[in-house]
Amino acid sequence: MDLIECLKKNGMYIPNYNEASIVDLMKIIYRYCGYLENIENNNMNIEKYVKNEKHILLILIDGMGSNLVDSLSDSMILKQKKVKDLQTVCPTTTGCVLTSIATAKAPAIHGMIGWYNYNRDKNISYYPLLFKERKTGTDLKEFGIKEKYIYLYDSVMNKLNRRTTAFLPDSIANSTFSQFMLNKNRIEYESLEDAFEKVTNNIKENINIPTFTYLYLPHVDKLSHYNGVNSSEVKAFLEGLEYEIRRLKEDNIENLEIVITADHGQIDVNQEITMDFNKYENYFYALPGIDFGTATYYVKKDKEEKFLTEFKEDYKDEMYIFRTEEYIKNDIFGSKEVSRYMASNLGEFISFCKRGAYFVNTIENENDYIGKIKGSHSGFSKEEIMIPLIIIN
Repeated sequence: MDLIECLKKNGMYIPNYNEASIVDLMKIIYRYCGYLENIENNNMNIEKYVKNEKHILLILIDGMGSNLVDSLSDSMILKQKKVKDLQTVCPTTTGCVLTSIATAKAPAIHGMIGWYNYNRDKNISYYPLLFKERKTGTDLKEFGIKEKYIYLYDSVMNKLNRRTTAFLPDSIANSTFSQFMLNKNRIEYESLEDAFEKVTNNIKENINIPTFTYLYLPHVDKLSHYNGVNSSEVKAFLEGLEYEIRRLKEDNIENLEIVITADHGQIDVNQEITMDFNKYENYFYALPGIDFGTATYYVKKDKEEKFLTEFKEDYKDEMYIFRTEEYIKNDIFGSKEVSRYMASNLGEFISFCKRGAYFVNTIENENDYIGKIKGSHSGFSKEEIMIPLIIIN
């Protein structure tokens, strides 16, 4: 059974980058904001929804898939104003998607594979978003690794000819990744209410010039991880978000378009998969990468066949594993040809979990996850891949 047959058999969604995606959305927005370099082949069937208004506010709600929006009350503006489903990029994990949002490139090109990665030059397993080594949490700069070696492609947000401002949680507003995404005009916020107050005031203060505003909200993702996708905690947050959006709309700011989408969705999980790293470390030259729904394995050349046999025996009908070349040739990452950087970041094999399961892909802080996860992503279910496009004028 090949990769595509296995995905279909397990009820997964096969990525199709001929369909409208988060990358297409960003290309359209960036073109409106004056950036024309390498902005071609837009998926035109979404351009009719996104208008070139004087003020564009992009709200990125981490973890809010189309499945979650569709489950909301018909009276909620988040559901009423959804105009289309988009496809996110794969792997469906925040670091990968945020890099696609910043660069307007598919993962096959920008090479940011997920929450976990491996640097071959320095032989270091690390967190790309945190810019830290995995085992000790040491900043990568301590190993002589500069930002430009990890975030290889420029962020388009830094090249727009509109006044561009990013509103980010105070815990990450000045992180290395946030600085890569937008190197100035980053404003931190403490709460949802604080975020919307600052966004509103900033747009009003710049009402006479064209603006692009980016607001990142991480709340749904974390709440879904620990409470479940359709939990009361998630719904309560979305009701608060609904209130803030309606307040903003009632301000009647002229020529304002609010574009709301997500980096990925989540799926409820009820099966936990762990790995005996004491057993498998003999096969690995680095810790597994990507995330909890999909993982890549860095396997010693002379151990590959033995690893594959052991893995298939240990995780039969729980995780499905294929050589990385299978994912590339089937255009899983946005192109049948990948950049040298993407090829370097991926291991020799990639696995994905069956529906309803997640792999605790860590040894450094496994107690934060074991027995605690109720919602997951980075896999290939429709719930994880399909995200909403919500337009409020």
